[in-house]
Amino acid sequence: MYKGDTISAISTPLGKSGIGIVRVSGPDSIMIANRLFSSPHETDLSKVKSHTIHYGFIRNPENGKKVDEVLVSIMKSPKTYTREDIAEINCHGGIVPLRKTLELTFGQGARPAEPGEFTKRAFLNGRITLDQAKSVKDLIDSKTQLSLELAVKKLEGKFSKFLSEMRDELTSILAKIDVAIDFPDYQESVLSDEELRKKLSNAKGRINRFLDKSKDGKILKEGHKTAIVGRPNVGKSTLLNKLLKEERAIVSTTPGTTRDVIEEEIEINGIPLLVTDTAGIRHPENEVEKLGVSRAKEQGKNADISLFLIDITEELQAEDLEIADELDPNKTIIILNKADLEENLSKQSIADTMGNNWVDIIPLSAKKGSGLDSLEETITQSIWGGRVEKDESIILLDVKEKNLLKQAKEDLEEALTSLDEGRPVELVEVHVRSAREKLGELLGEDLPEQILDKVFSDFCVGK
Repeated sequence: MYKGDTISAISTPLGKSGIGIVRVSGPDSIMIANRLFSSPHETDLSKVKSHTIHYGFIRNPENGKKVDEVLVSIMKSPKTYTREDIAEINCHGGIVPLRKTLELTFGQGARPAEPGEFTKRAFLNGRITLDQAKSVKDLIDSKTQLSLELAVKKLEGKFSKFLSEMRDELTSILAKIDVAIDFPDYQESVLSDEELRKKLSNAKGRINRFLDKSKDGKILKEGHKTAIVGRPNVGKSTLLNKLLKEERAIVSTTPGTTRDVIEEEIEINGIPLLVTDTAGIRHPENEVEKLGVSRAKEQGKNADISLFLIDITEELQAEDLEIADELDPNKTIIILNKADLEENLSKQSIADTMGNNWVDIIPLSAKKGSGLDSLEETITQSIWGGRVEKDESIILLDVKEKNLLKQAKEDLEEALTSLDEGRPVELVEVHVRSAREKLGELLGEDLPEQILDKVFSDFCVGK
């Protein structure tokens, strides 16, 4: 078990609130809280039962003055978040009482906690695995209900359970391979080539199926940049308002009403989108409009996905074709707006003129909302390859986790290739051992201190 010093931090956001918490963790945490605490019943916190809460006051031990009226929670090792003794001082929410209480804990021997240090201690003390520790931050950073539910699922240990099972499976294979290497005359009776091939294929298949079910966690953490582009008066602001379900952008028949980028967050099928309504792209009449058009073009180029609106009640304009030339078809959805009115353009005529290699071409009425369901489905499909149902057996992985799993699968493929080509079993063993090491790294085995520090550096201080 990790034996560290005692740390202290404010674990709630600073600002006016009903309650603010100062968390103290480590071998001296209860003693420190006891030195600062006084109660009408003269409670000795060092003698109370674990997981109990006590009313009283925090006093400055130097002058005996009351700092705040508090409730102190005492939680004794090992049944705590960090598996260390923990004292949580529940103060009145507010900067002054919280900071003063925190300073008093420092005066009694605690030191300021580093970002994520409470969760890091939970990992070092074996209460959670590395992927569960990462999911704590995902939980805090959740932007949608779906991202919250998936973070909770990962925190419950679904990924770490899979990794542990796979690592144990490869350990068993390696043990038999090692016996076969030490006693080559008995290799076939210990582990035949056919049995080894079957075990390796099964292991590779399990990893592959897990990868197929996984999703890119970055999308749910950061959102997908989505730009609404098009020439003036094609319905960009109307579409933004319809997606937001509120009148956020000004809608007018006067061209050039939107002069700058309007940015809003929305959720589609559990995926957070950072949507920008841009100025209408046309030949600008003044410097202000010129700047707006320039920014609109930049947003279209830098977006993860672009919604390119065309007014199908009119003929194609030169500006439509110019906009199309600047967009990447692989990440652009063409929206044929005003589909509730008489059409001068069709989906087929657009495809004939502009090509058919866009993500999709969707007729829609931004004003009436018809066609929005098809647009949302297309957006979901283009980002994640399909609708993500909440009861689906999926897991969120970050880039490193996904790459390490892919590398483990590739190691097993190399092992199978070596076996099929009749190479010495020692070469098969090298690839299997490499795959096992990748799984161990995902579980946080033998990671250098600097890598652990980097993992937890993005956490908030009180967590």
